[in-house]
Amino acid sequence: MIRWKAACFVLAVLLVCLGGCVLPPVEIAAQFAVSPSSGVSPLVVTFDASASHITEGVISSYAWDFGDGTTGQGMITAHRYAVEEERTYTVTLRITDQHGNQAAAHQSINVSPSPVASQAPRIEFVWPFHYDASGDDAANLNDEYFALQNKGDQTVDLSGWTVSNERGVTYQIPSGTSLLPNAVLYIHSGDGSNSDTILYWNAIAPVWNNDGDIAFLSNREGLIVAIYPYYPC
Repeated sequence: MIRWKAACFVLAVLLVCLGGCVLPPVEIAAQFAVSPSSGVSPLVVTFDASASHITEGVISSYAWDFGDGTTGQGMITAHRYAVEEERTYTVTLRITDQHGNQAAAHQSINVSPSPVASQAPRIEFVWPFHYDASGDDAANLNDEYFALQNKGDQTVDLSGWTVSNERGVTYQIPSGTSLLPNAVLYIHSGDGSNSDTILYWNAIAPVWNNDGDIAFLSNREGLIVAIYPYYPC
């Protein structure tokens, strides 16, 4: 009987110990730095989440919401913001560990519109902006094109003006190109013989992203005079 009581006592002690041995909760914290946090459009911002940490385990994913409808991945990433009026974007970082534990952090990015050249000629992007060529875009570059129109009342010399996309791929309008009032100039991504109304980018690959892009028109001084964002329906 004594031995049975001793065994019961030892078992009770073990149960108390096991019940009281509670592991501390896993602490996971999302933190990130931005550079810069504000500026003039188009603004390229770098996001660095290397300060995020976890007490046990590893961070398996870094998911970014840039606040403008786009997302990203990775501990360090960058994003380009382009606006026509001042905007503030809330950027969210969400980290996840190998067990599914998550944490989030938020910061704001302020983007101001780019200064437009004073008394700038009224050259604008107009429809059609044919960013999606028929069939294979790479095999049909000349079906990828856009149009510029002179909305002013004076002829504009476009020599040295540039058009670029959101990734910074740039085309320089050749010397001697002028646009009469109300006239329209078409620029195709492929190659061909330039004329007064049609130019060719001579690109070796598609220029415009079918999932959405931003076109920037800049004058010879590098000042942005027109912006054309588009998003597929």
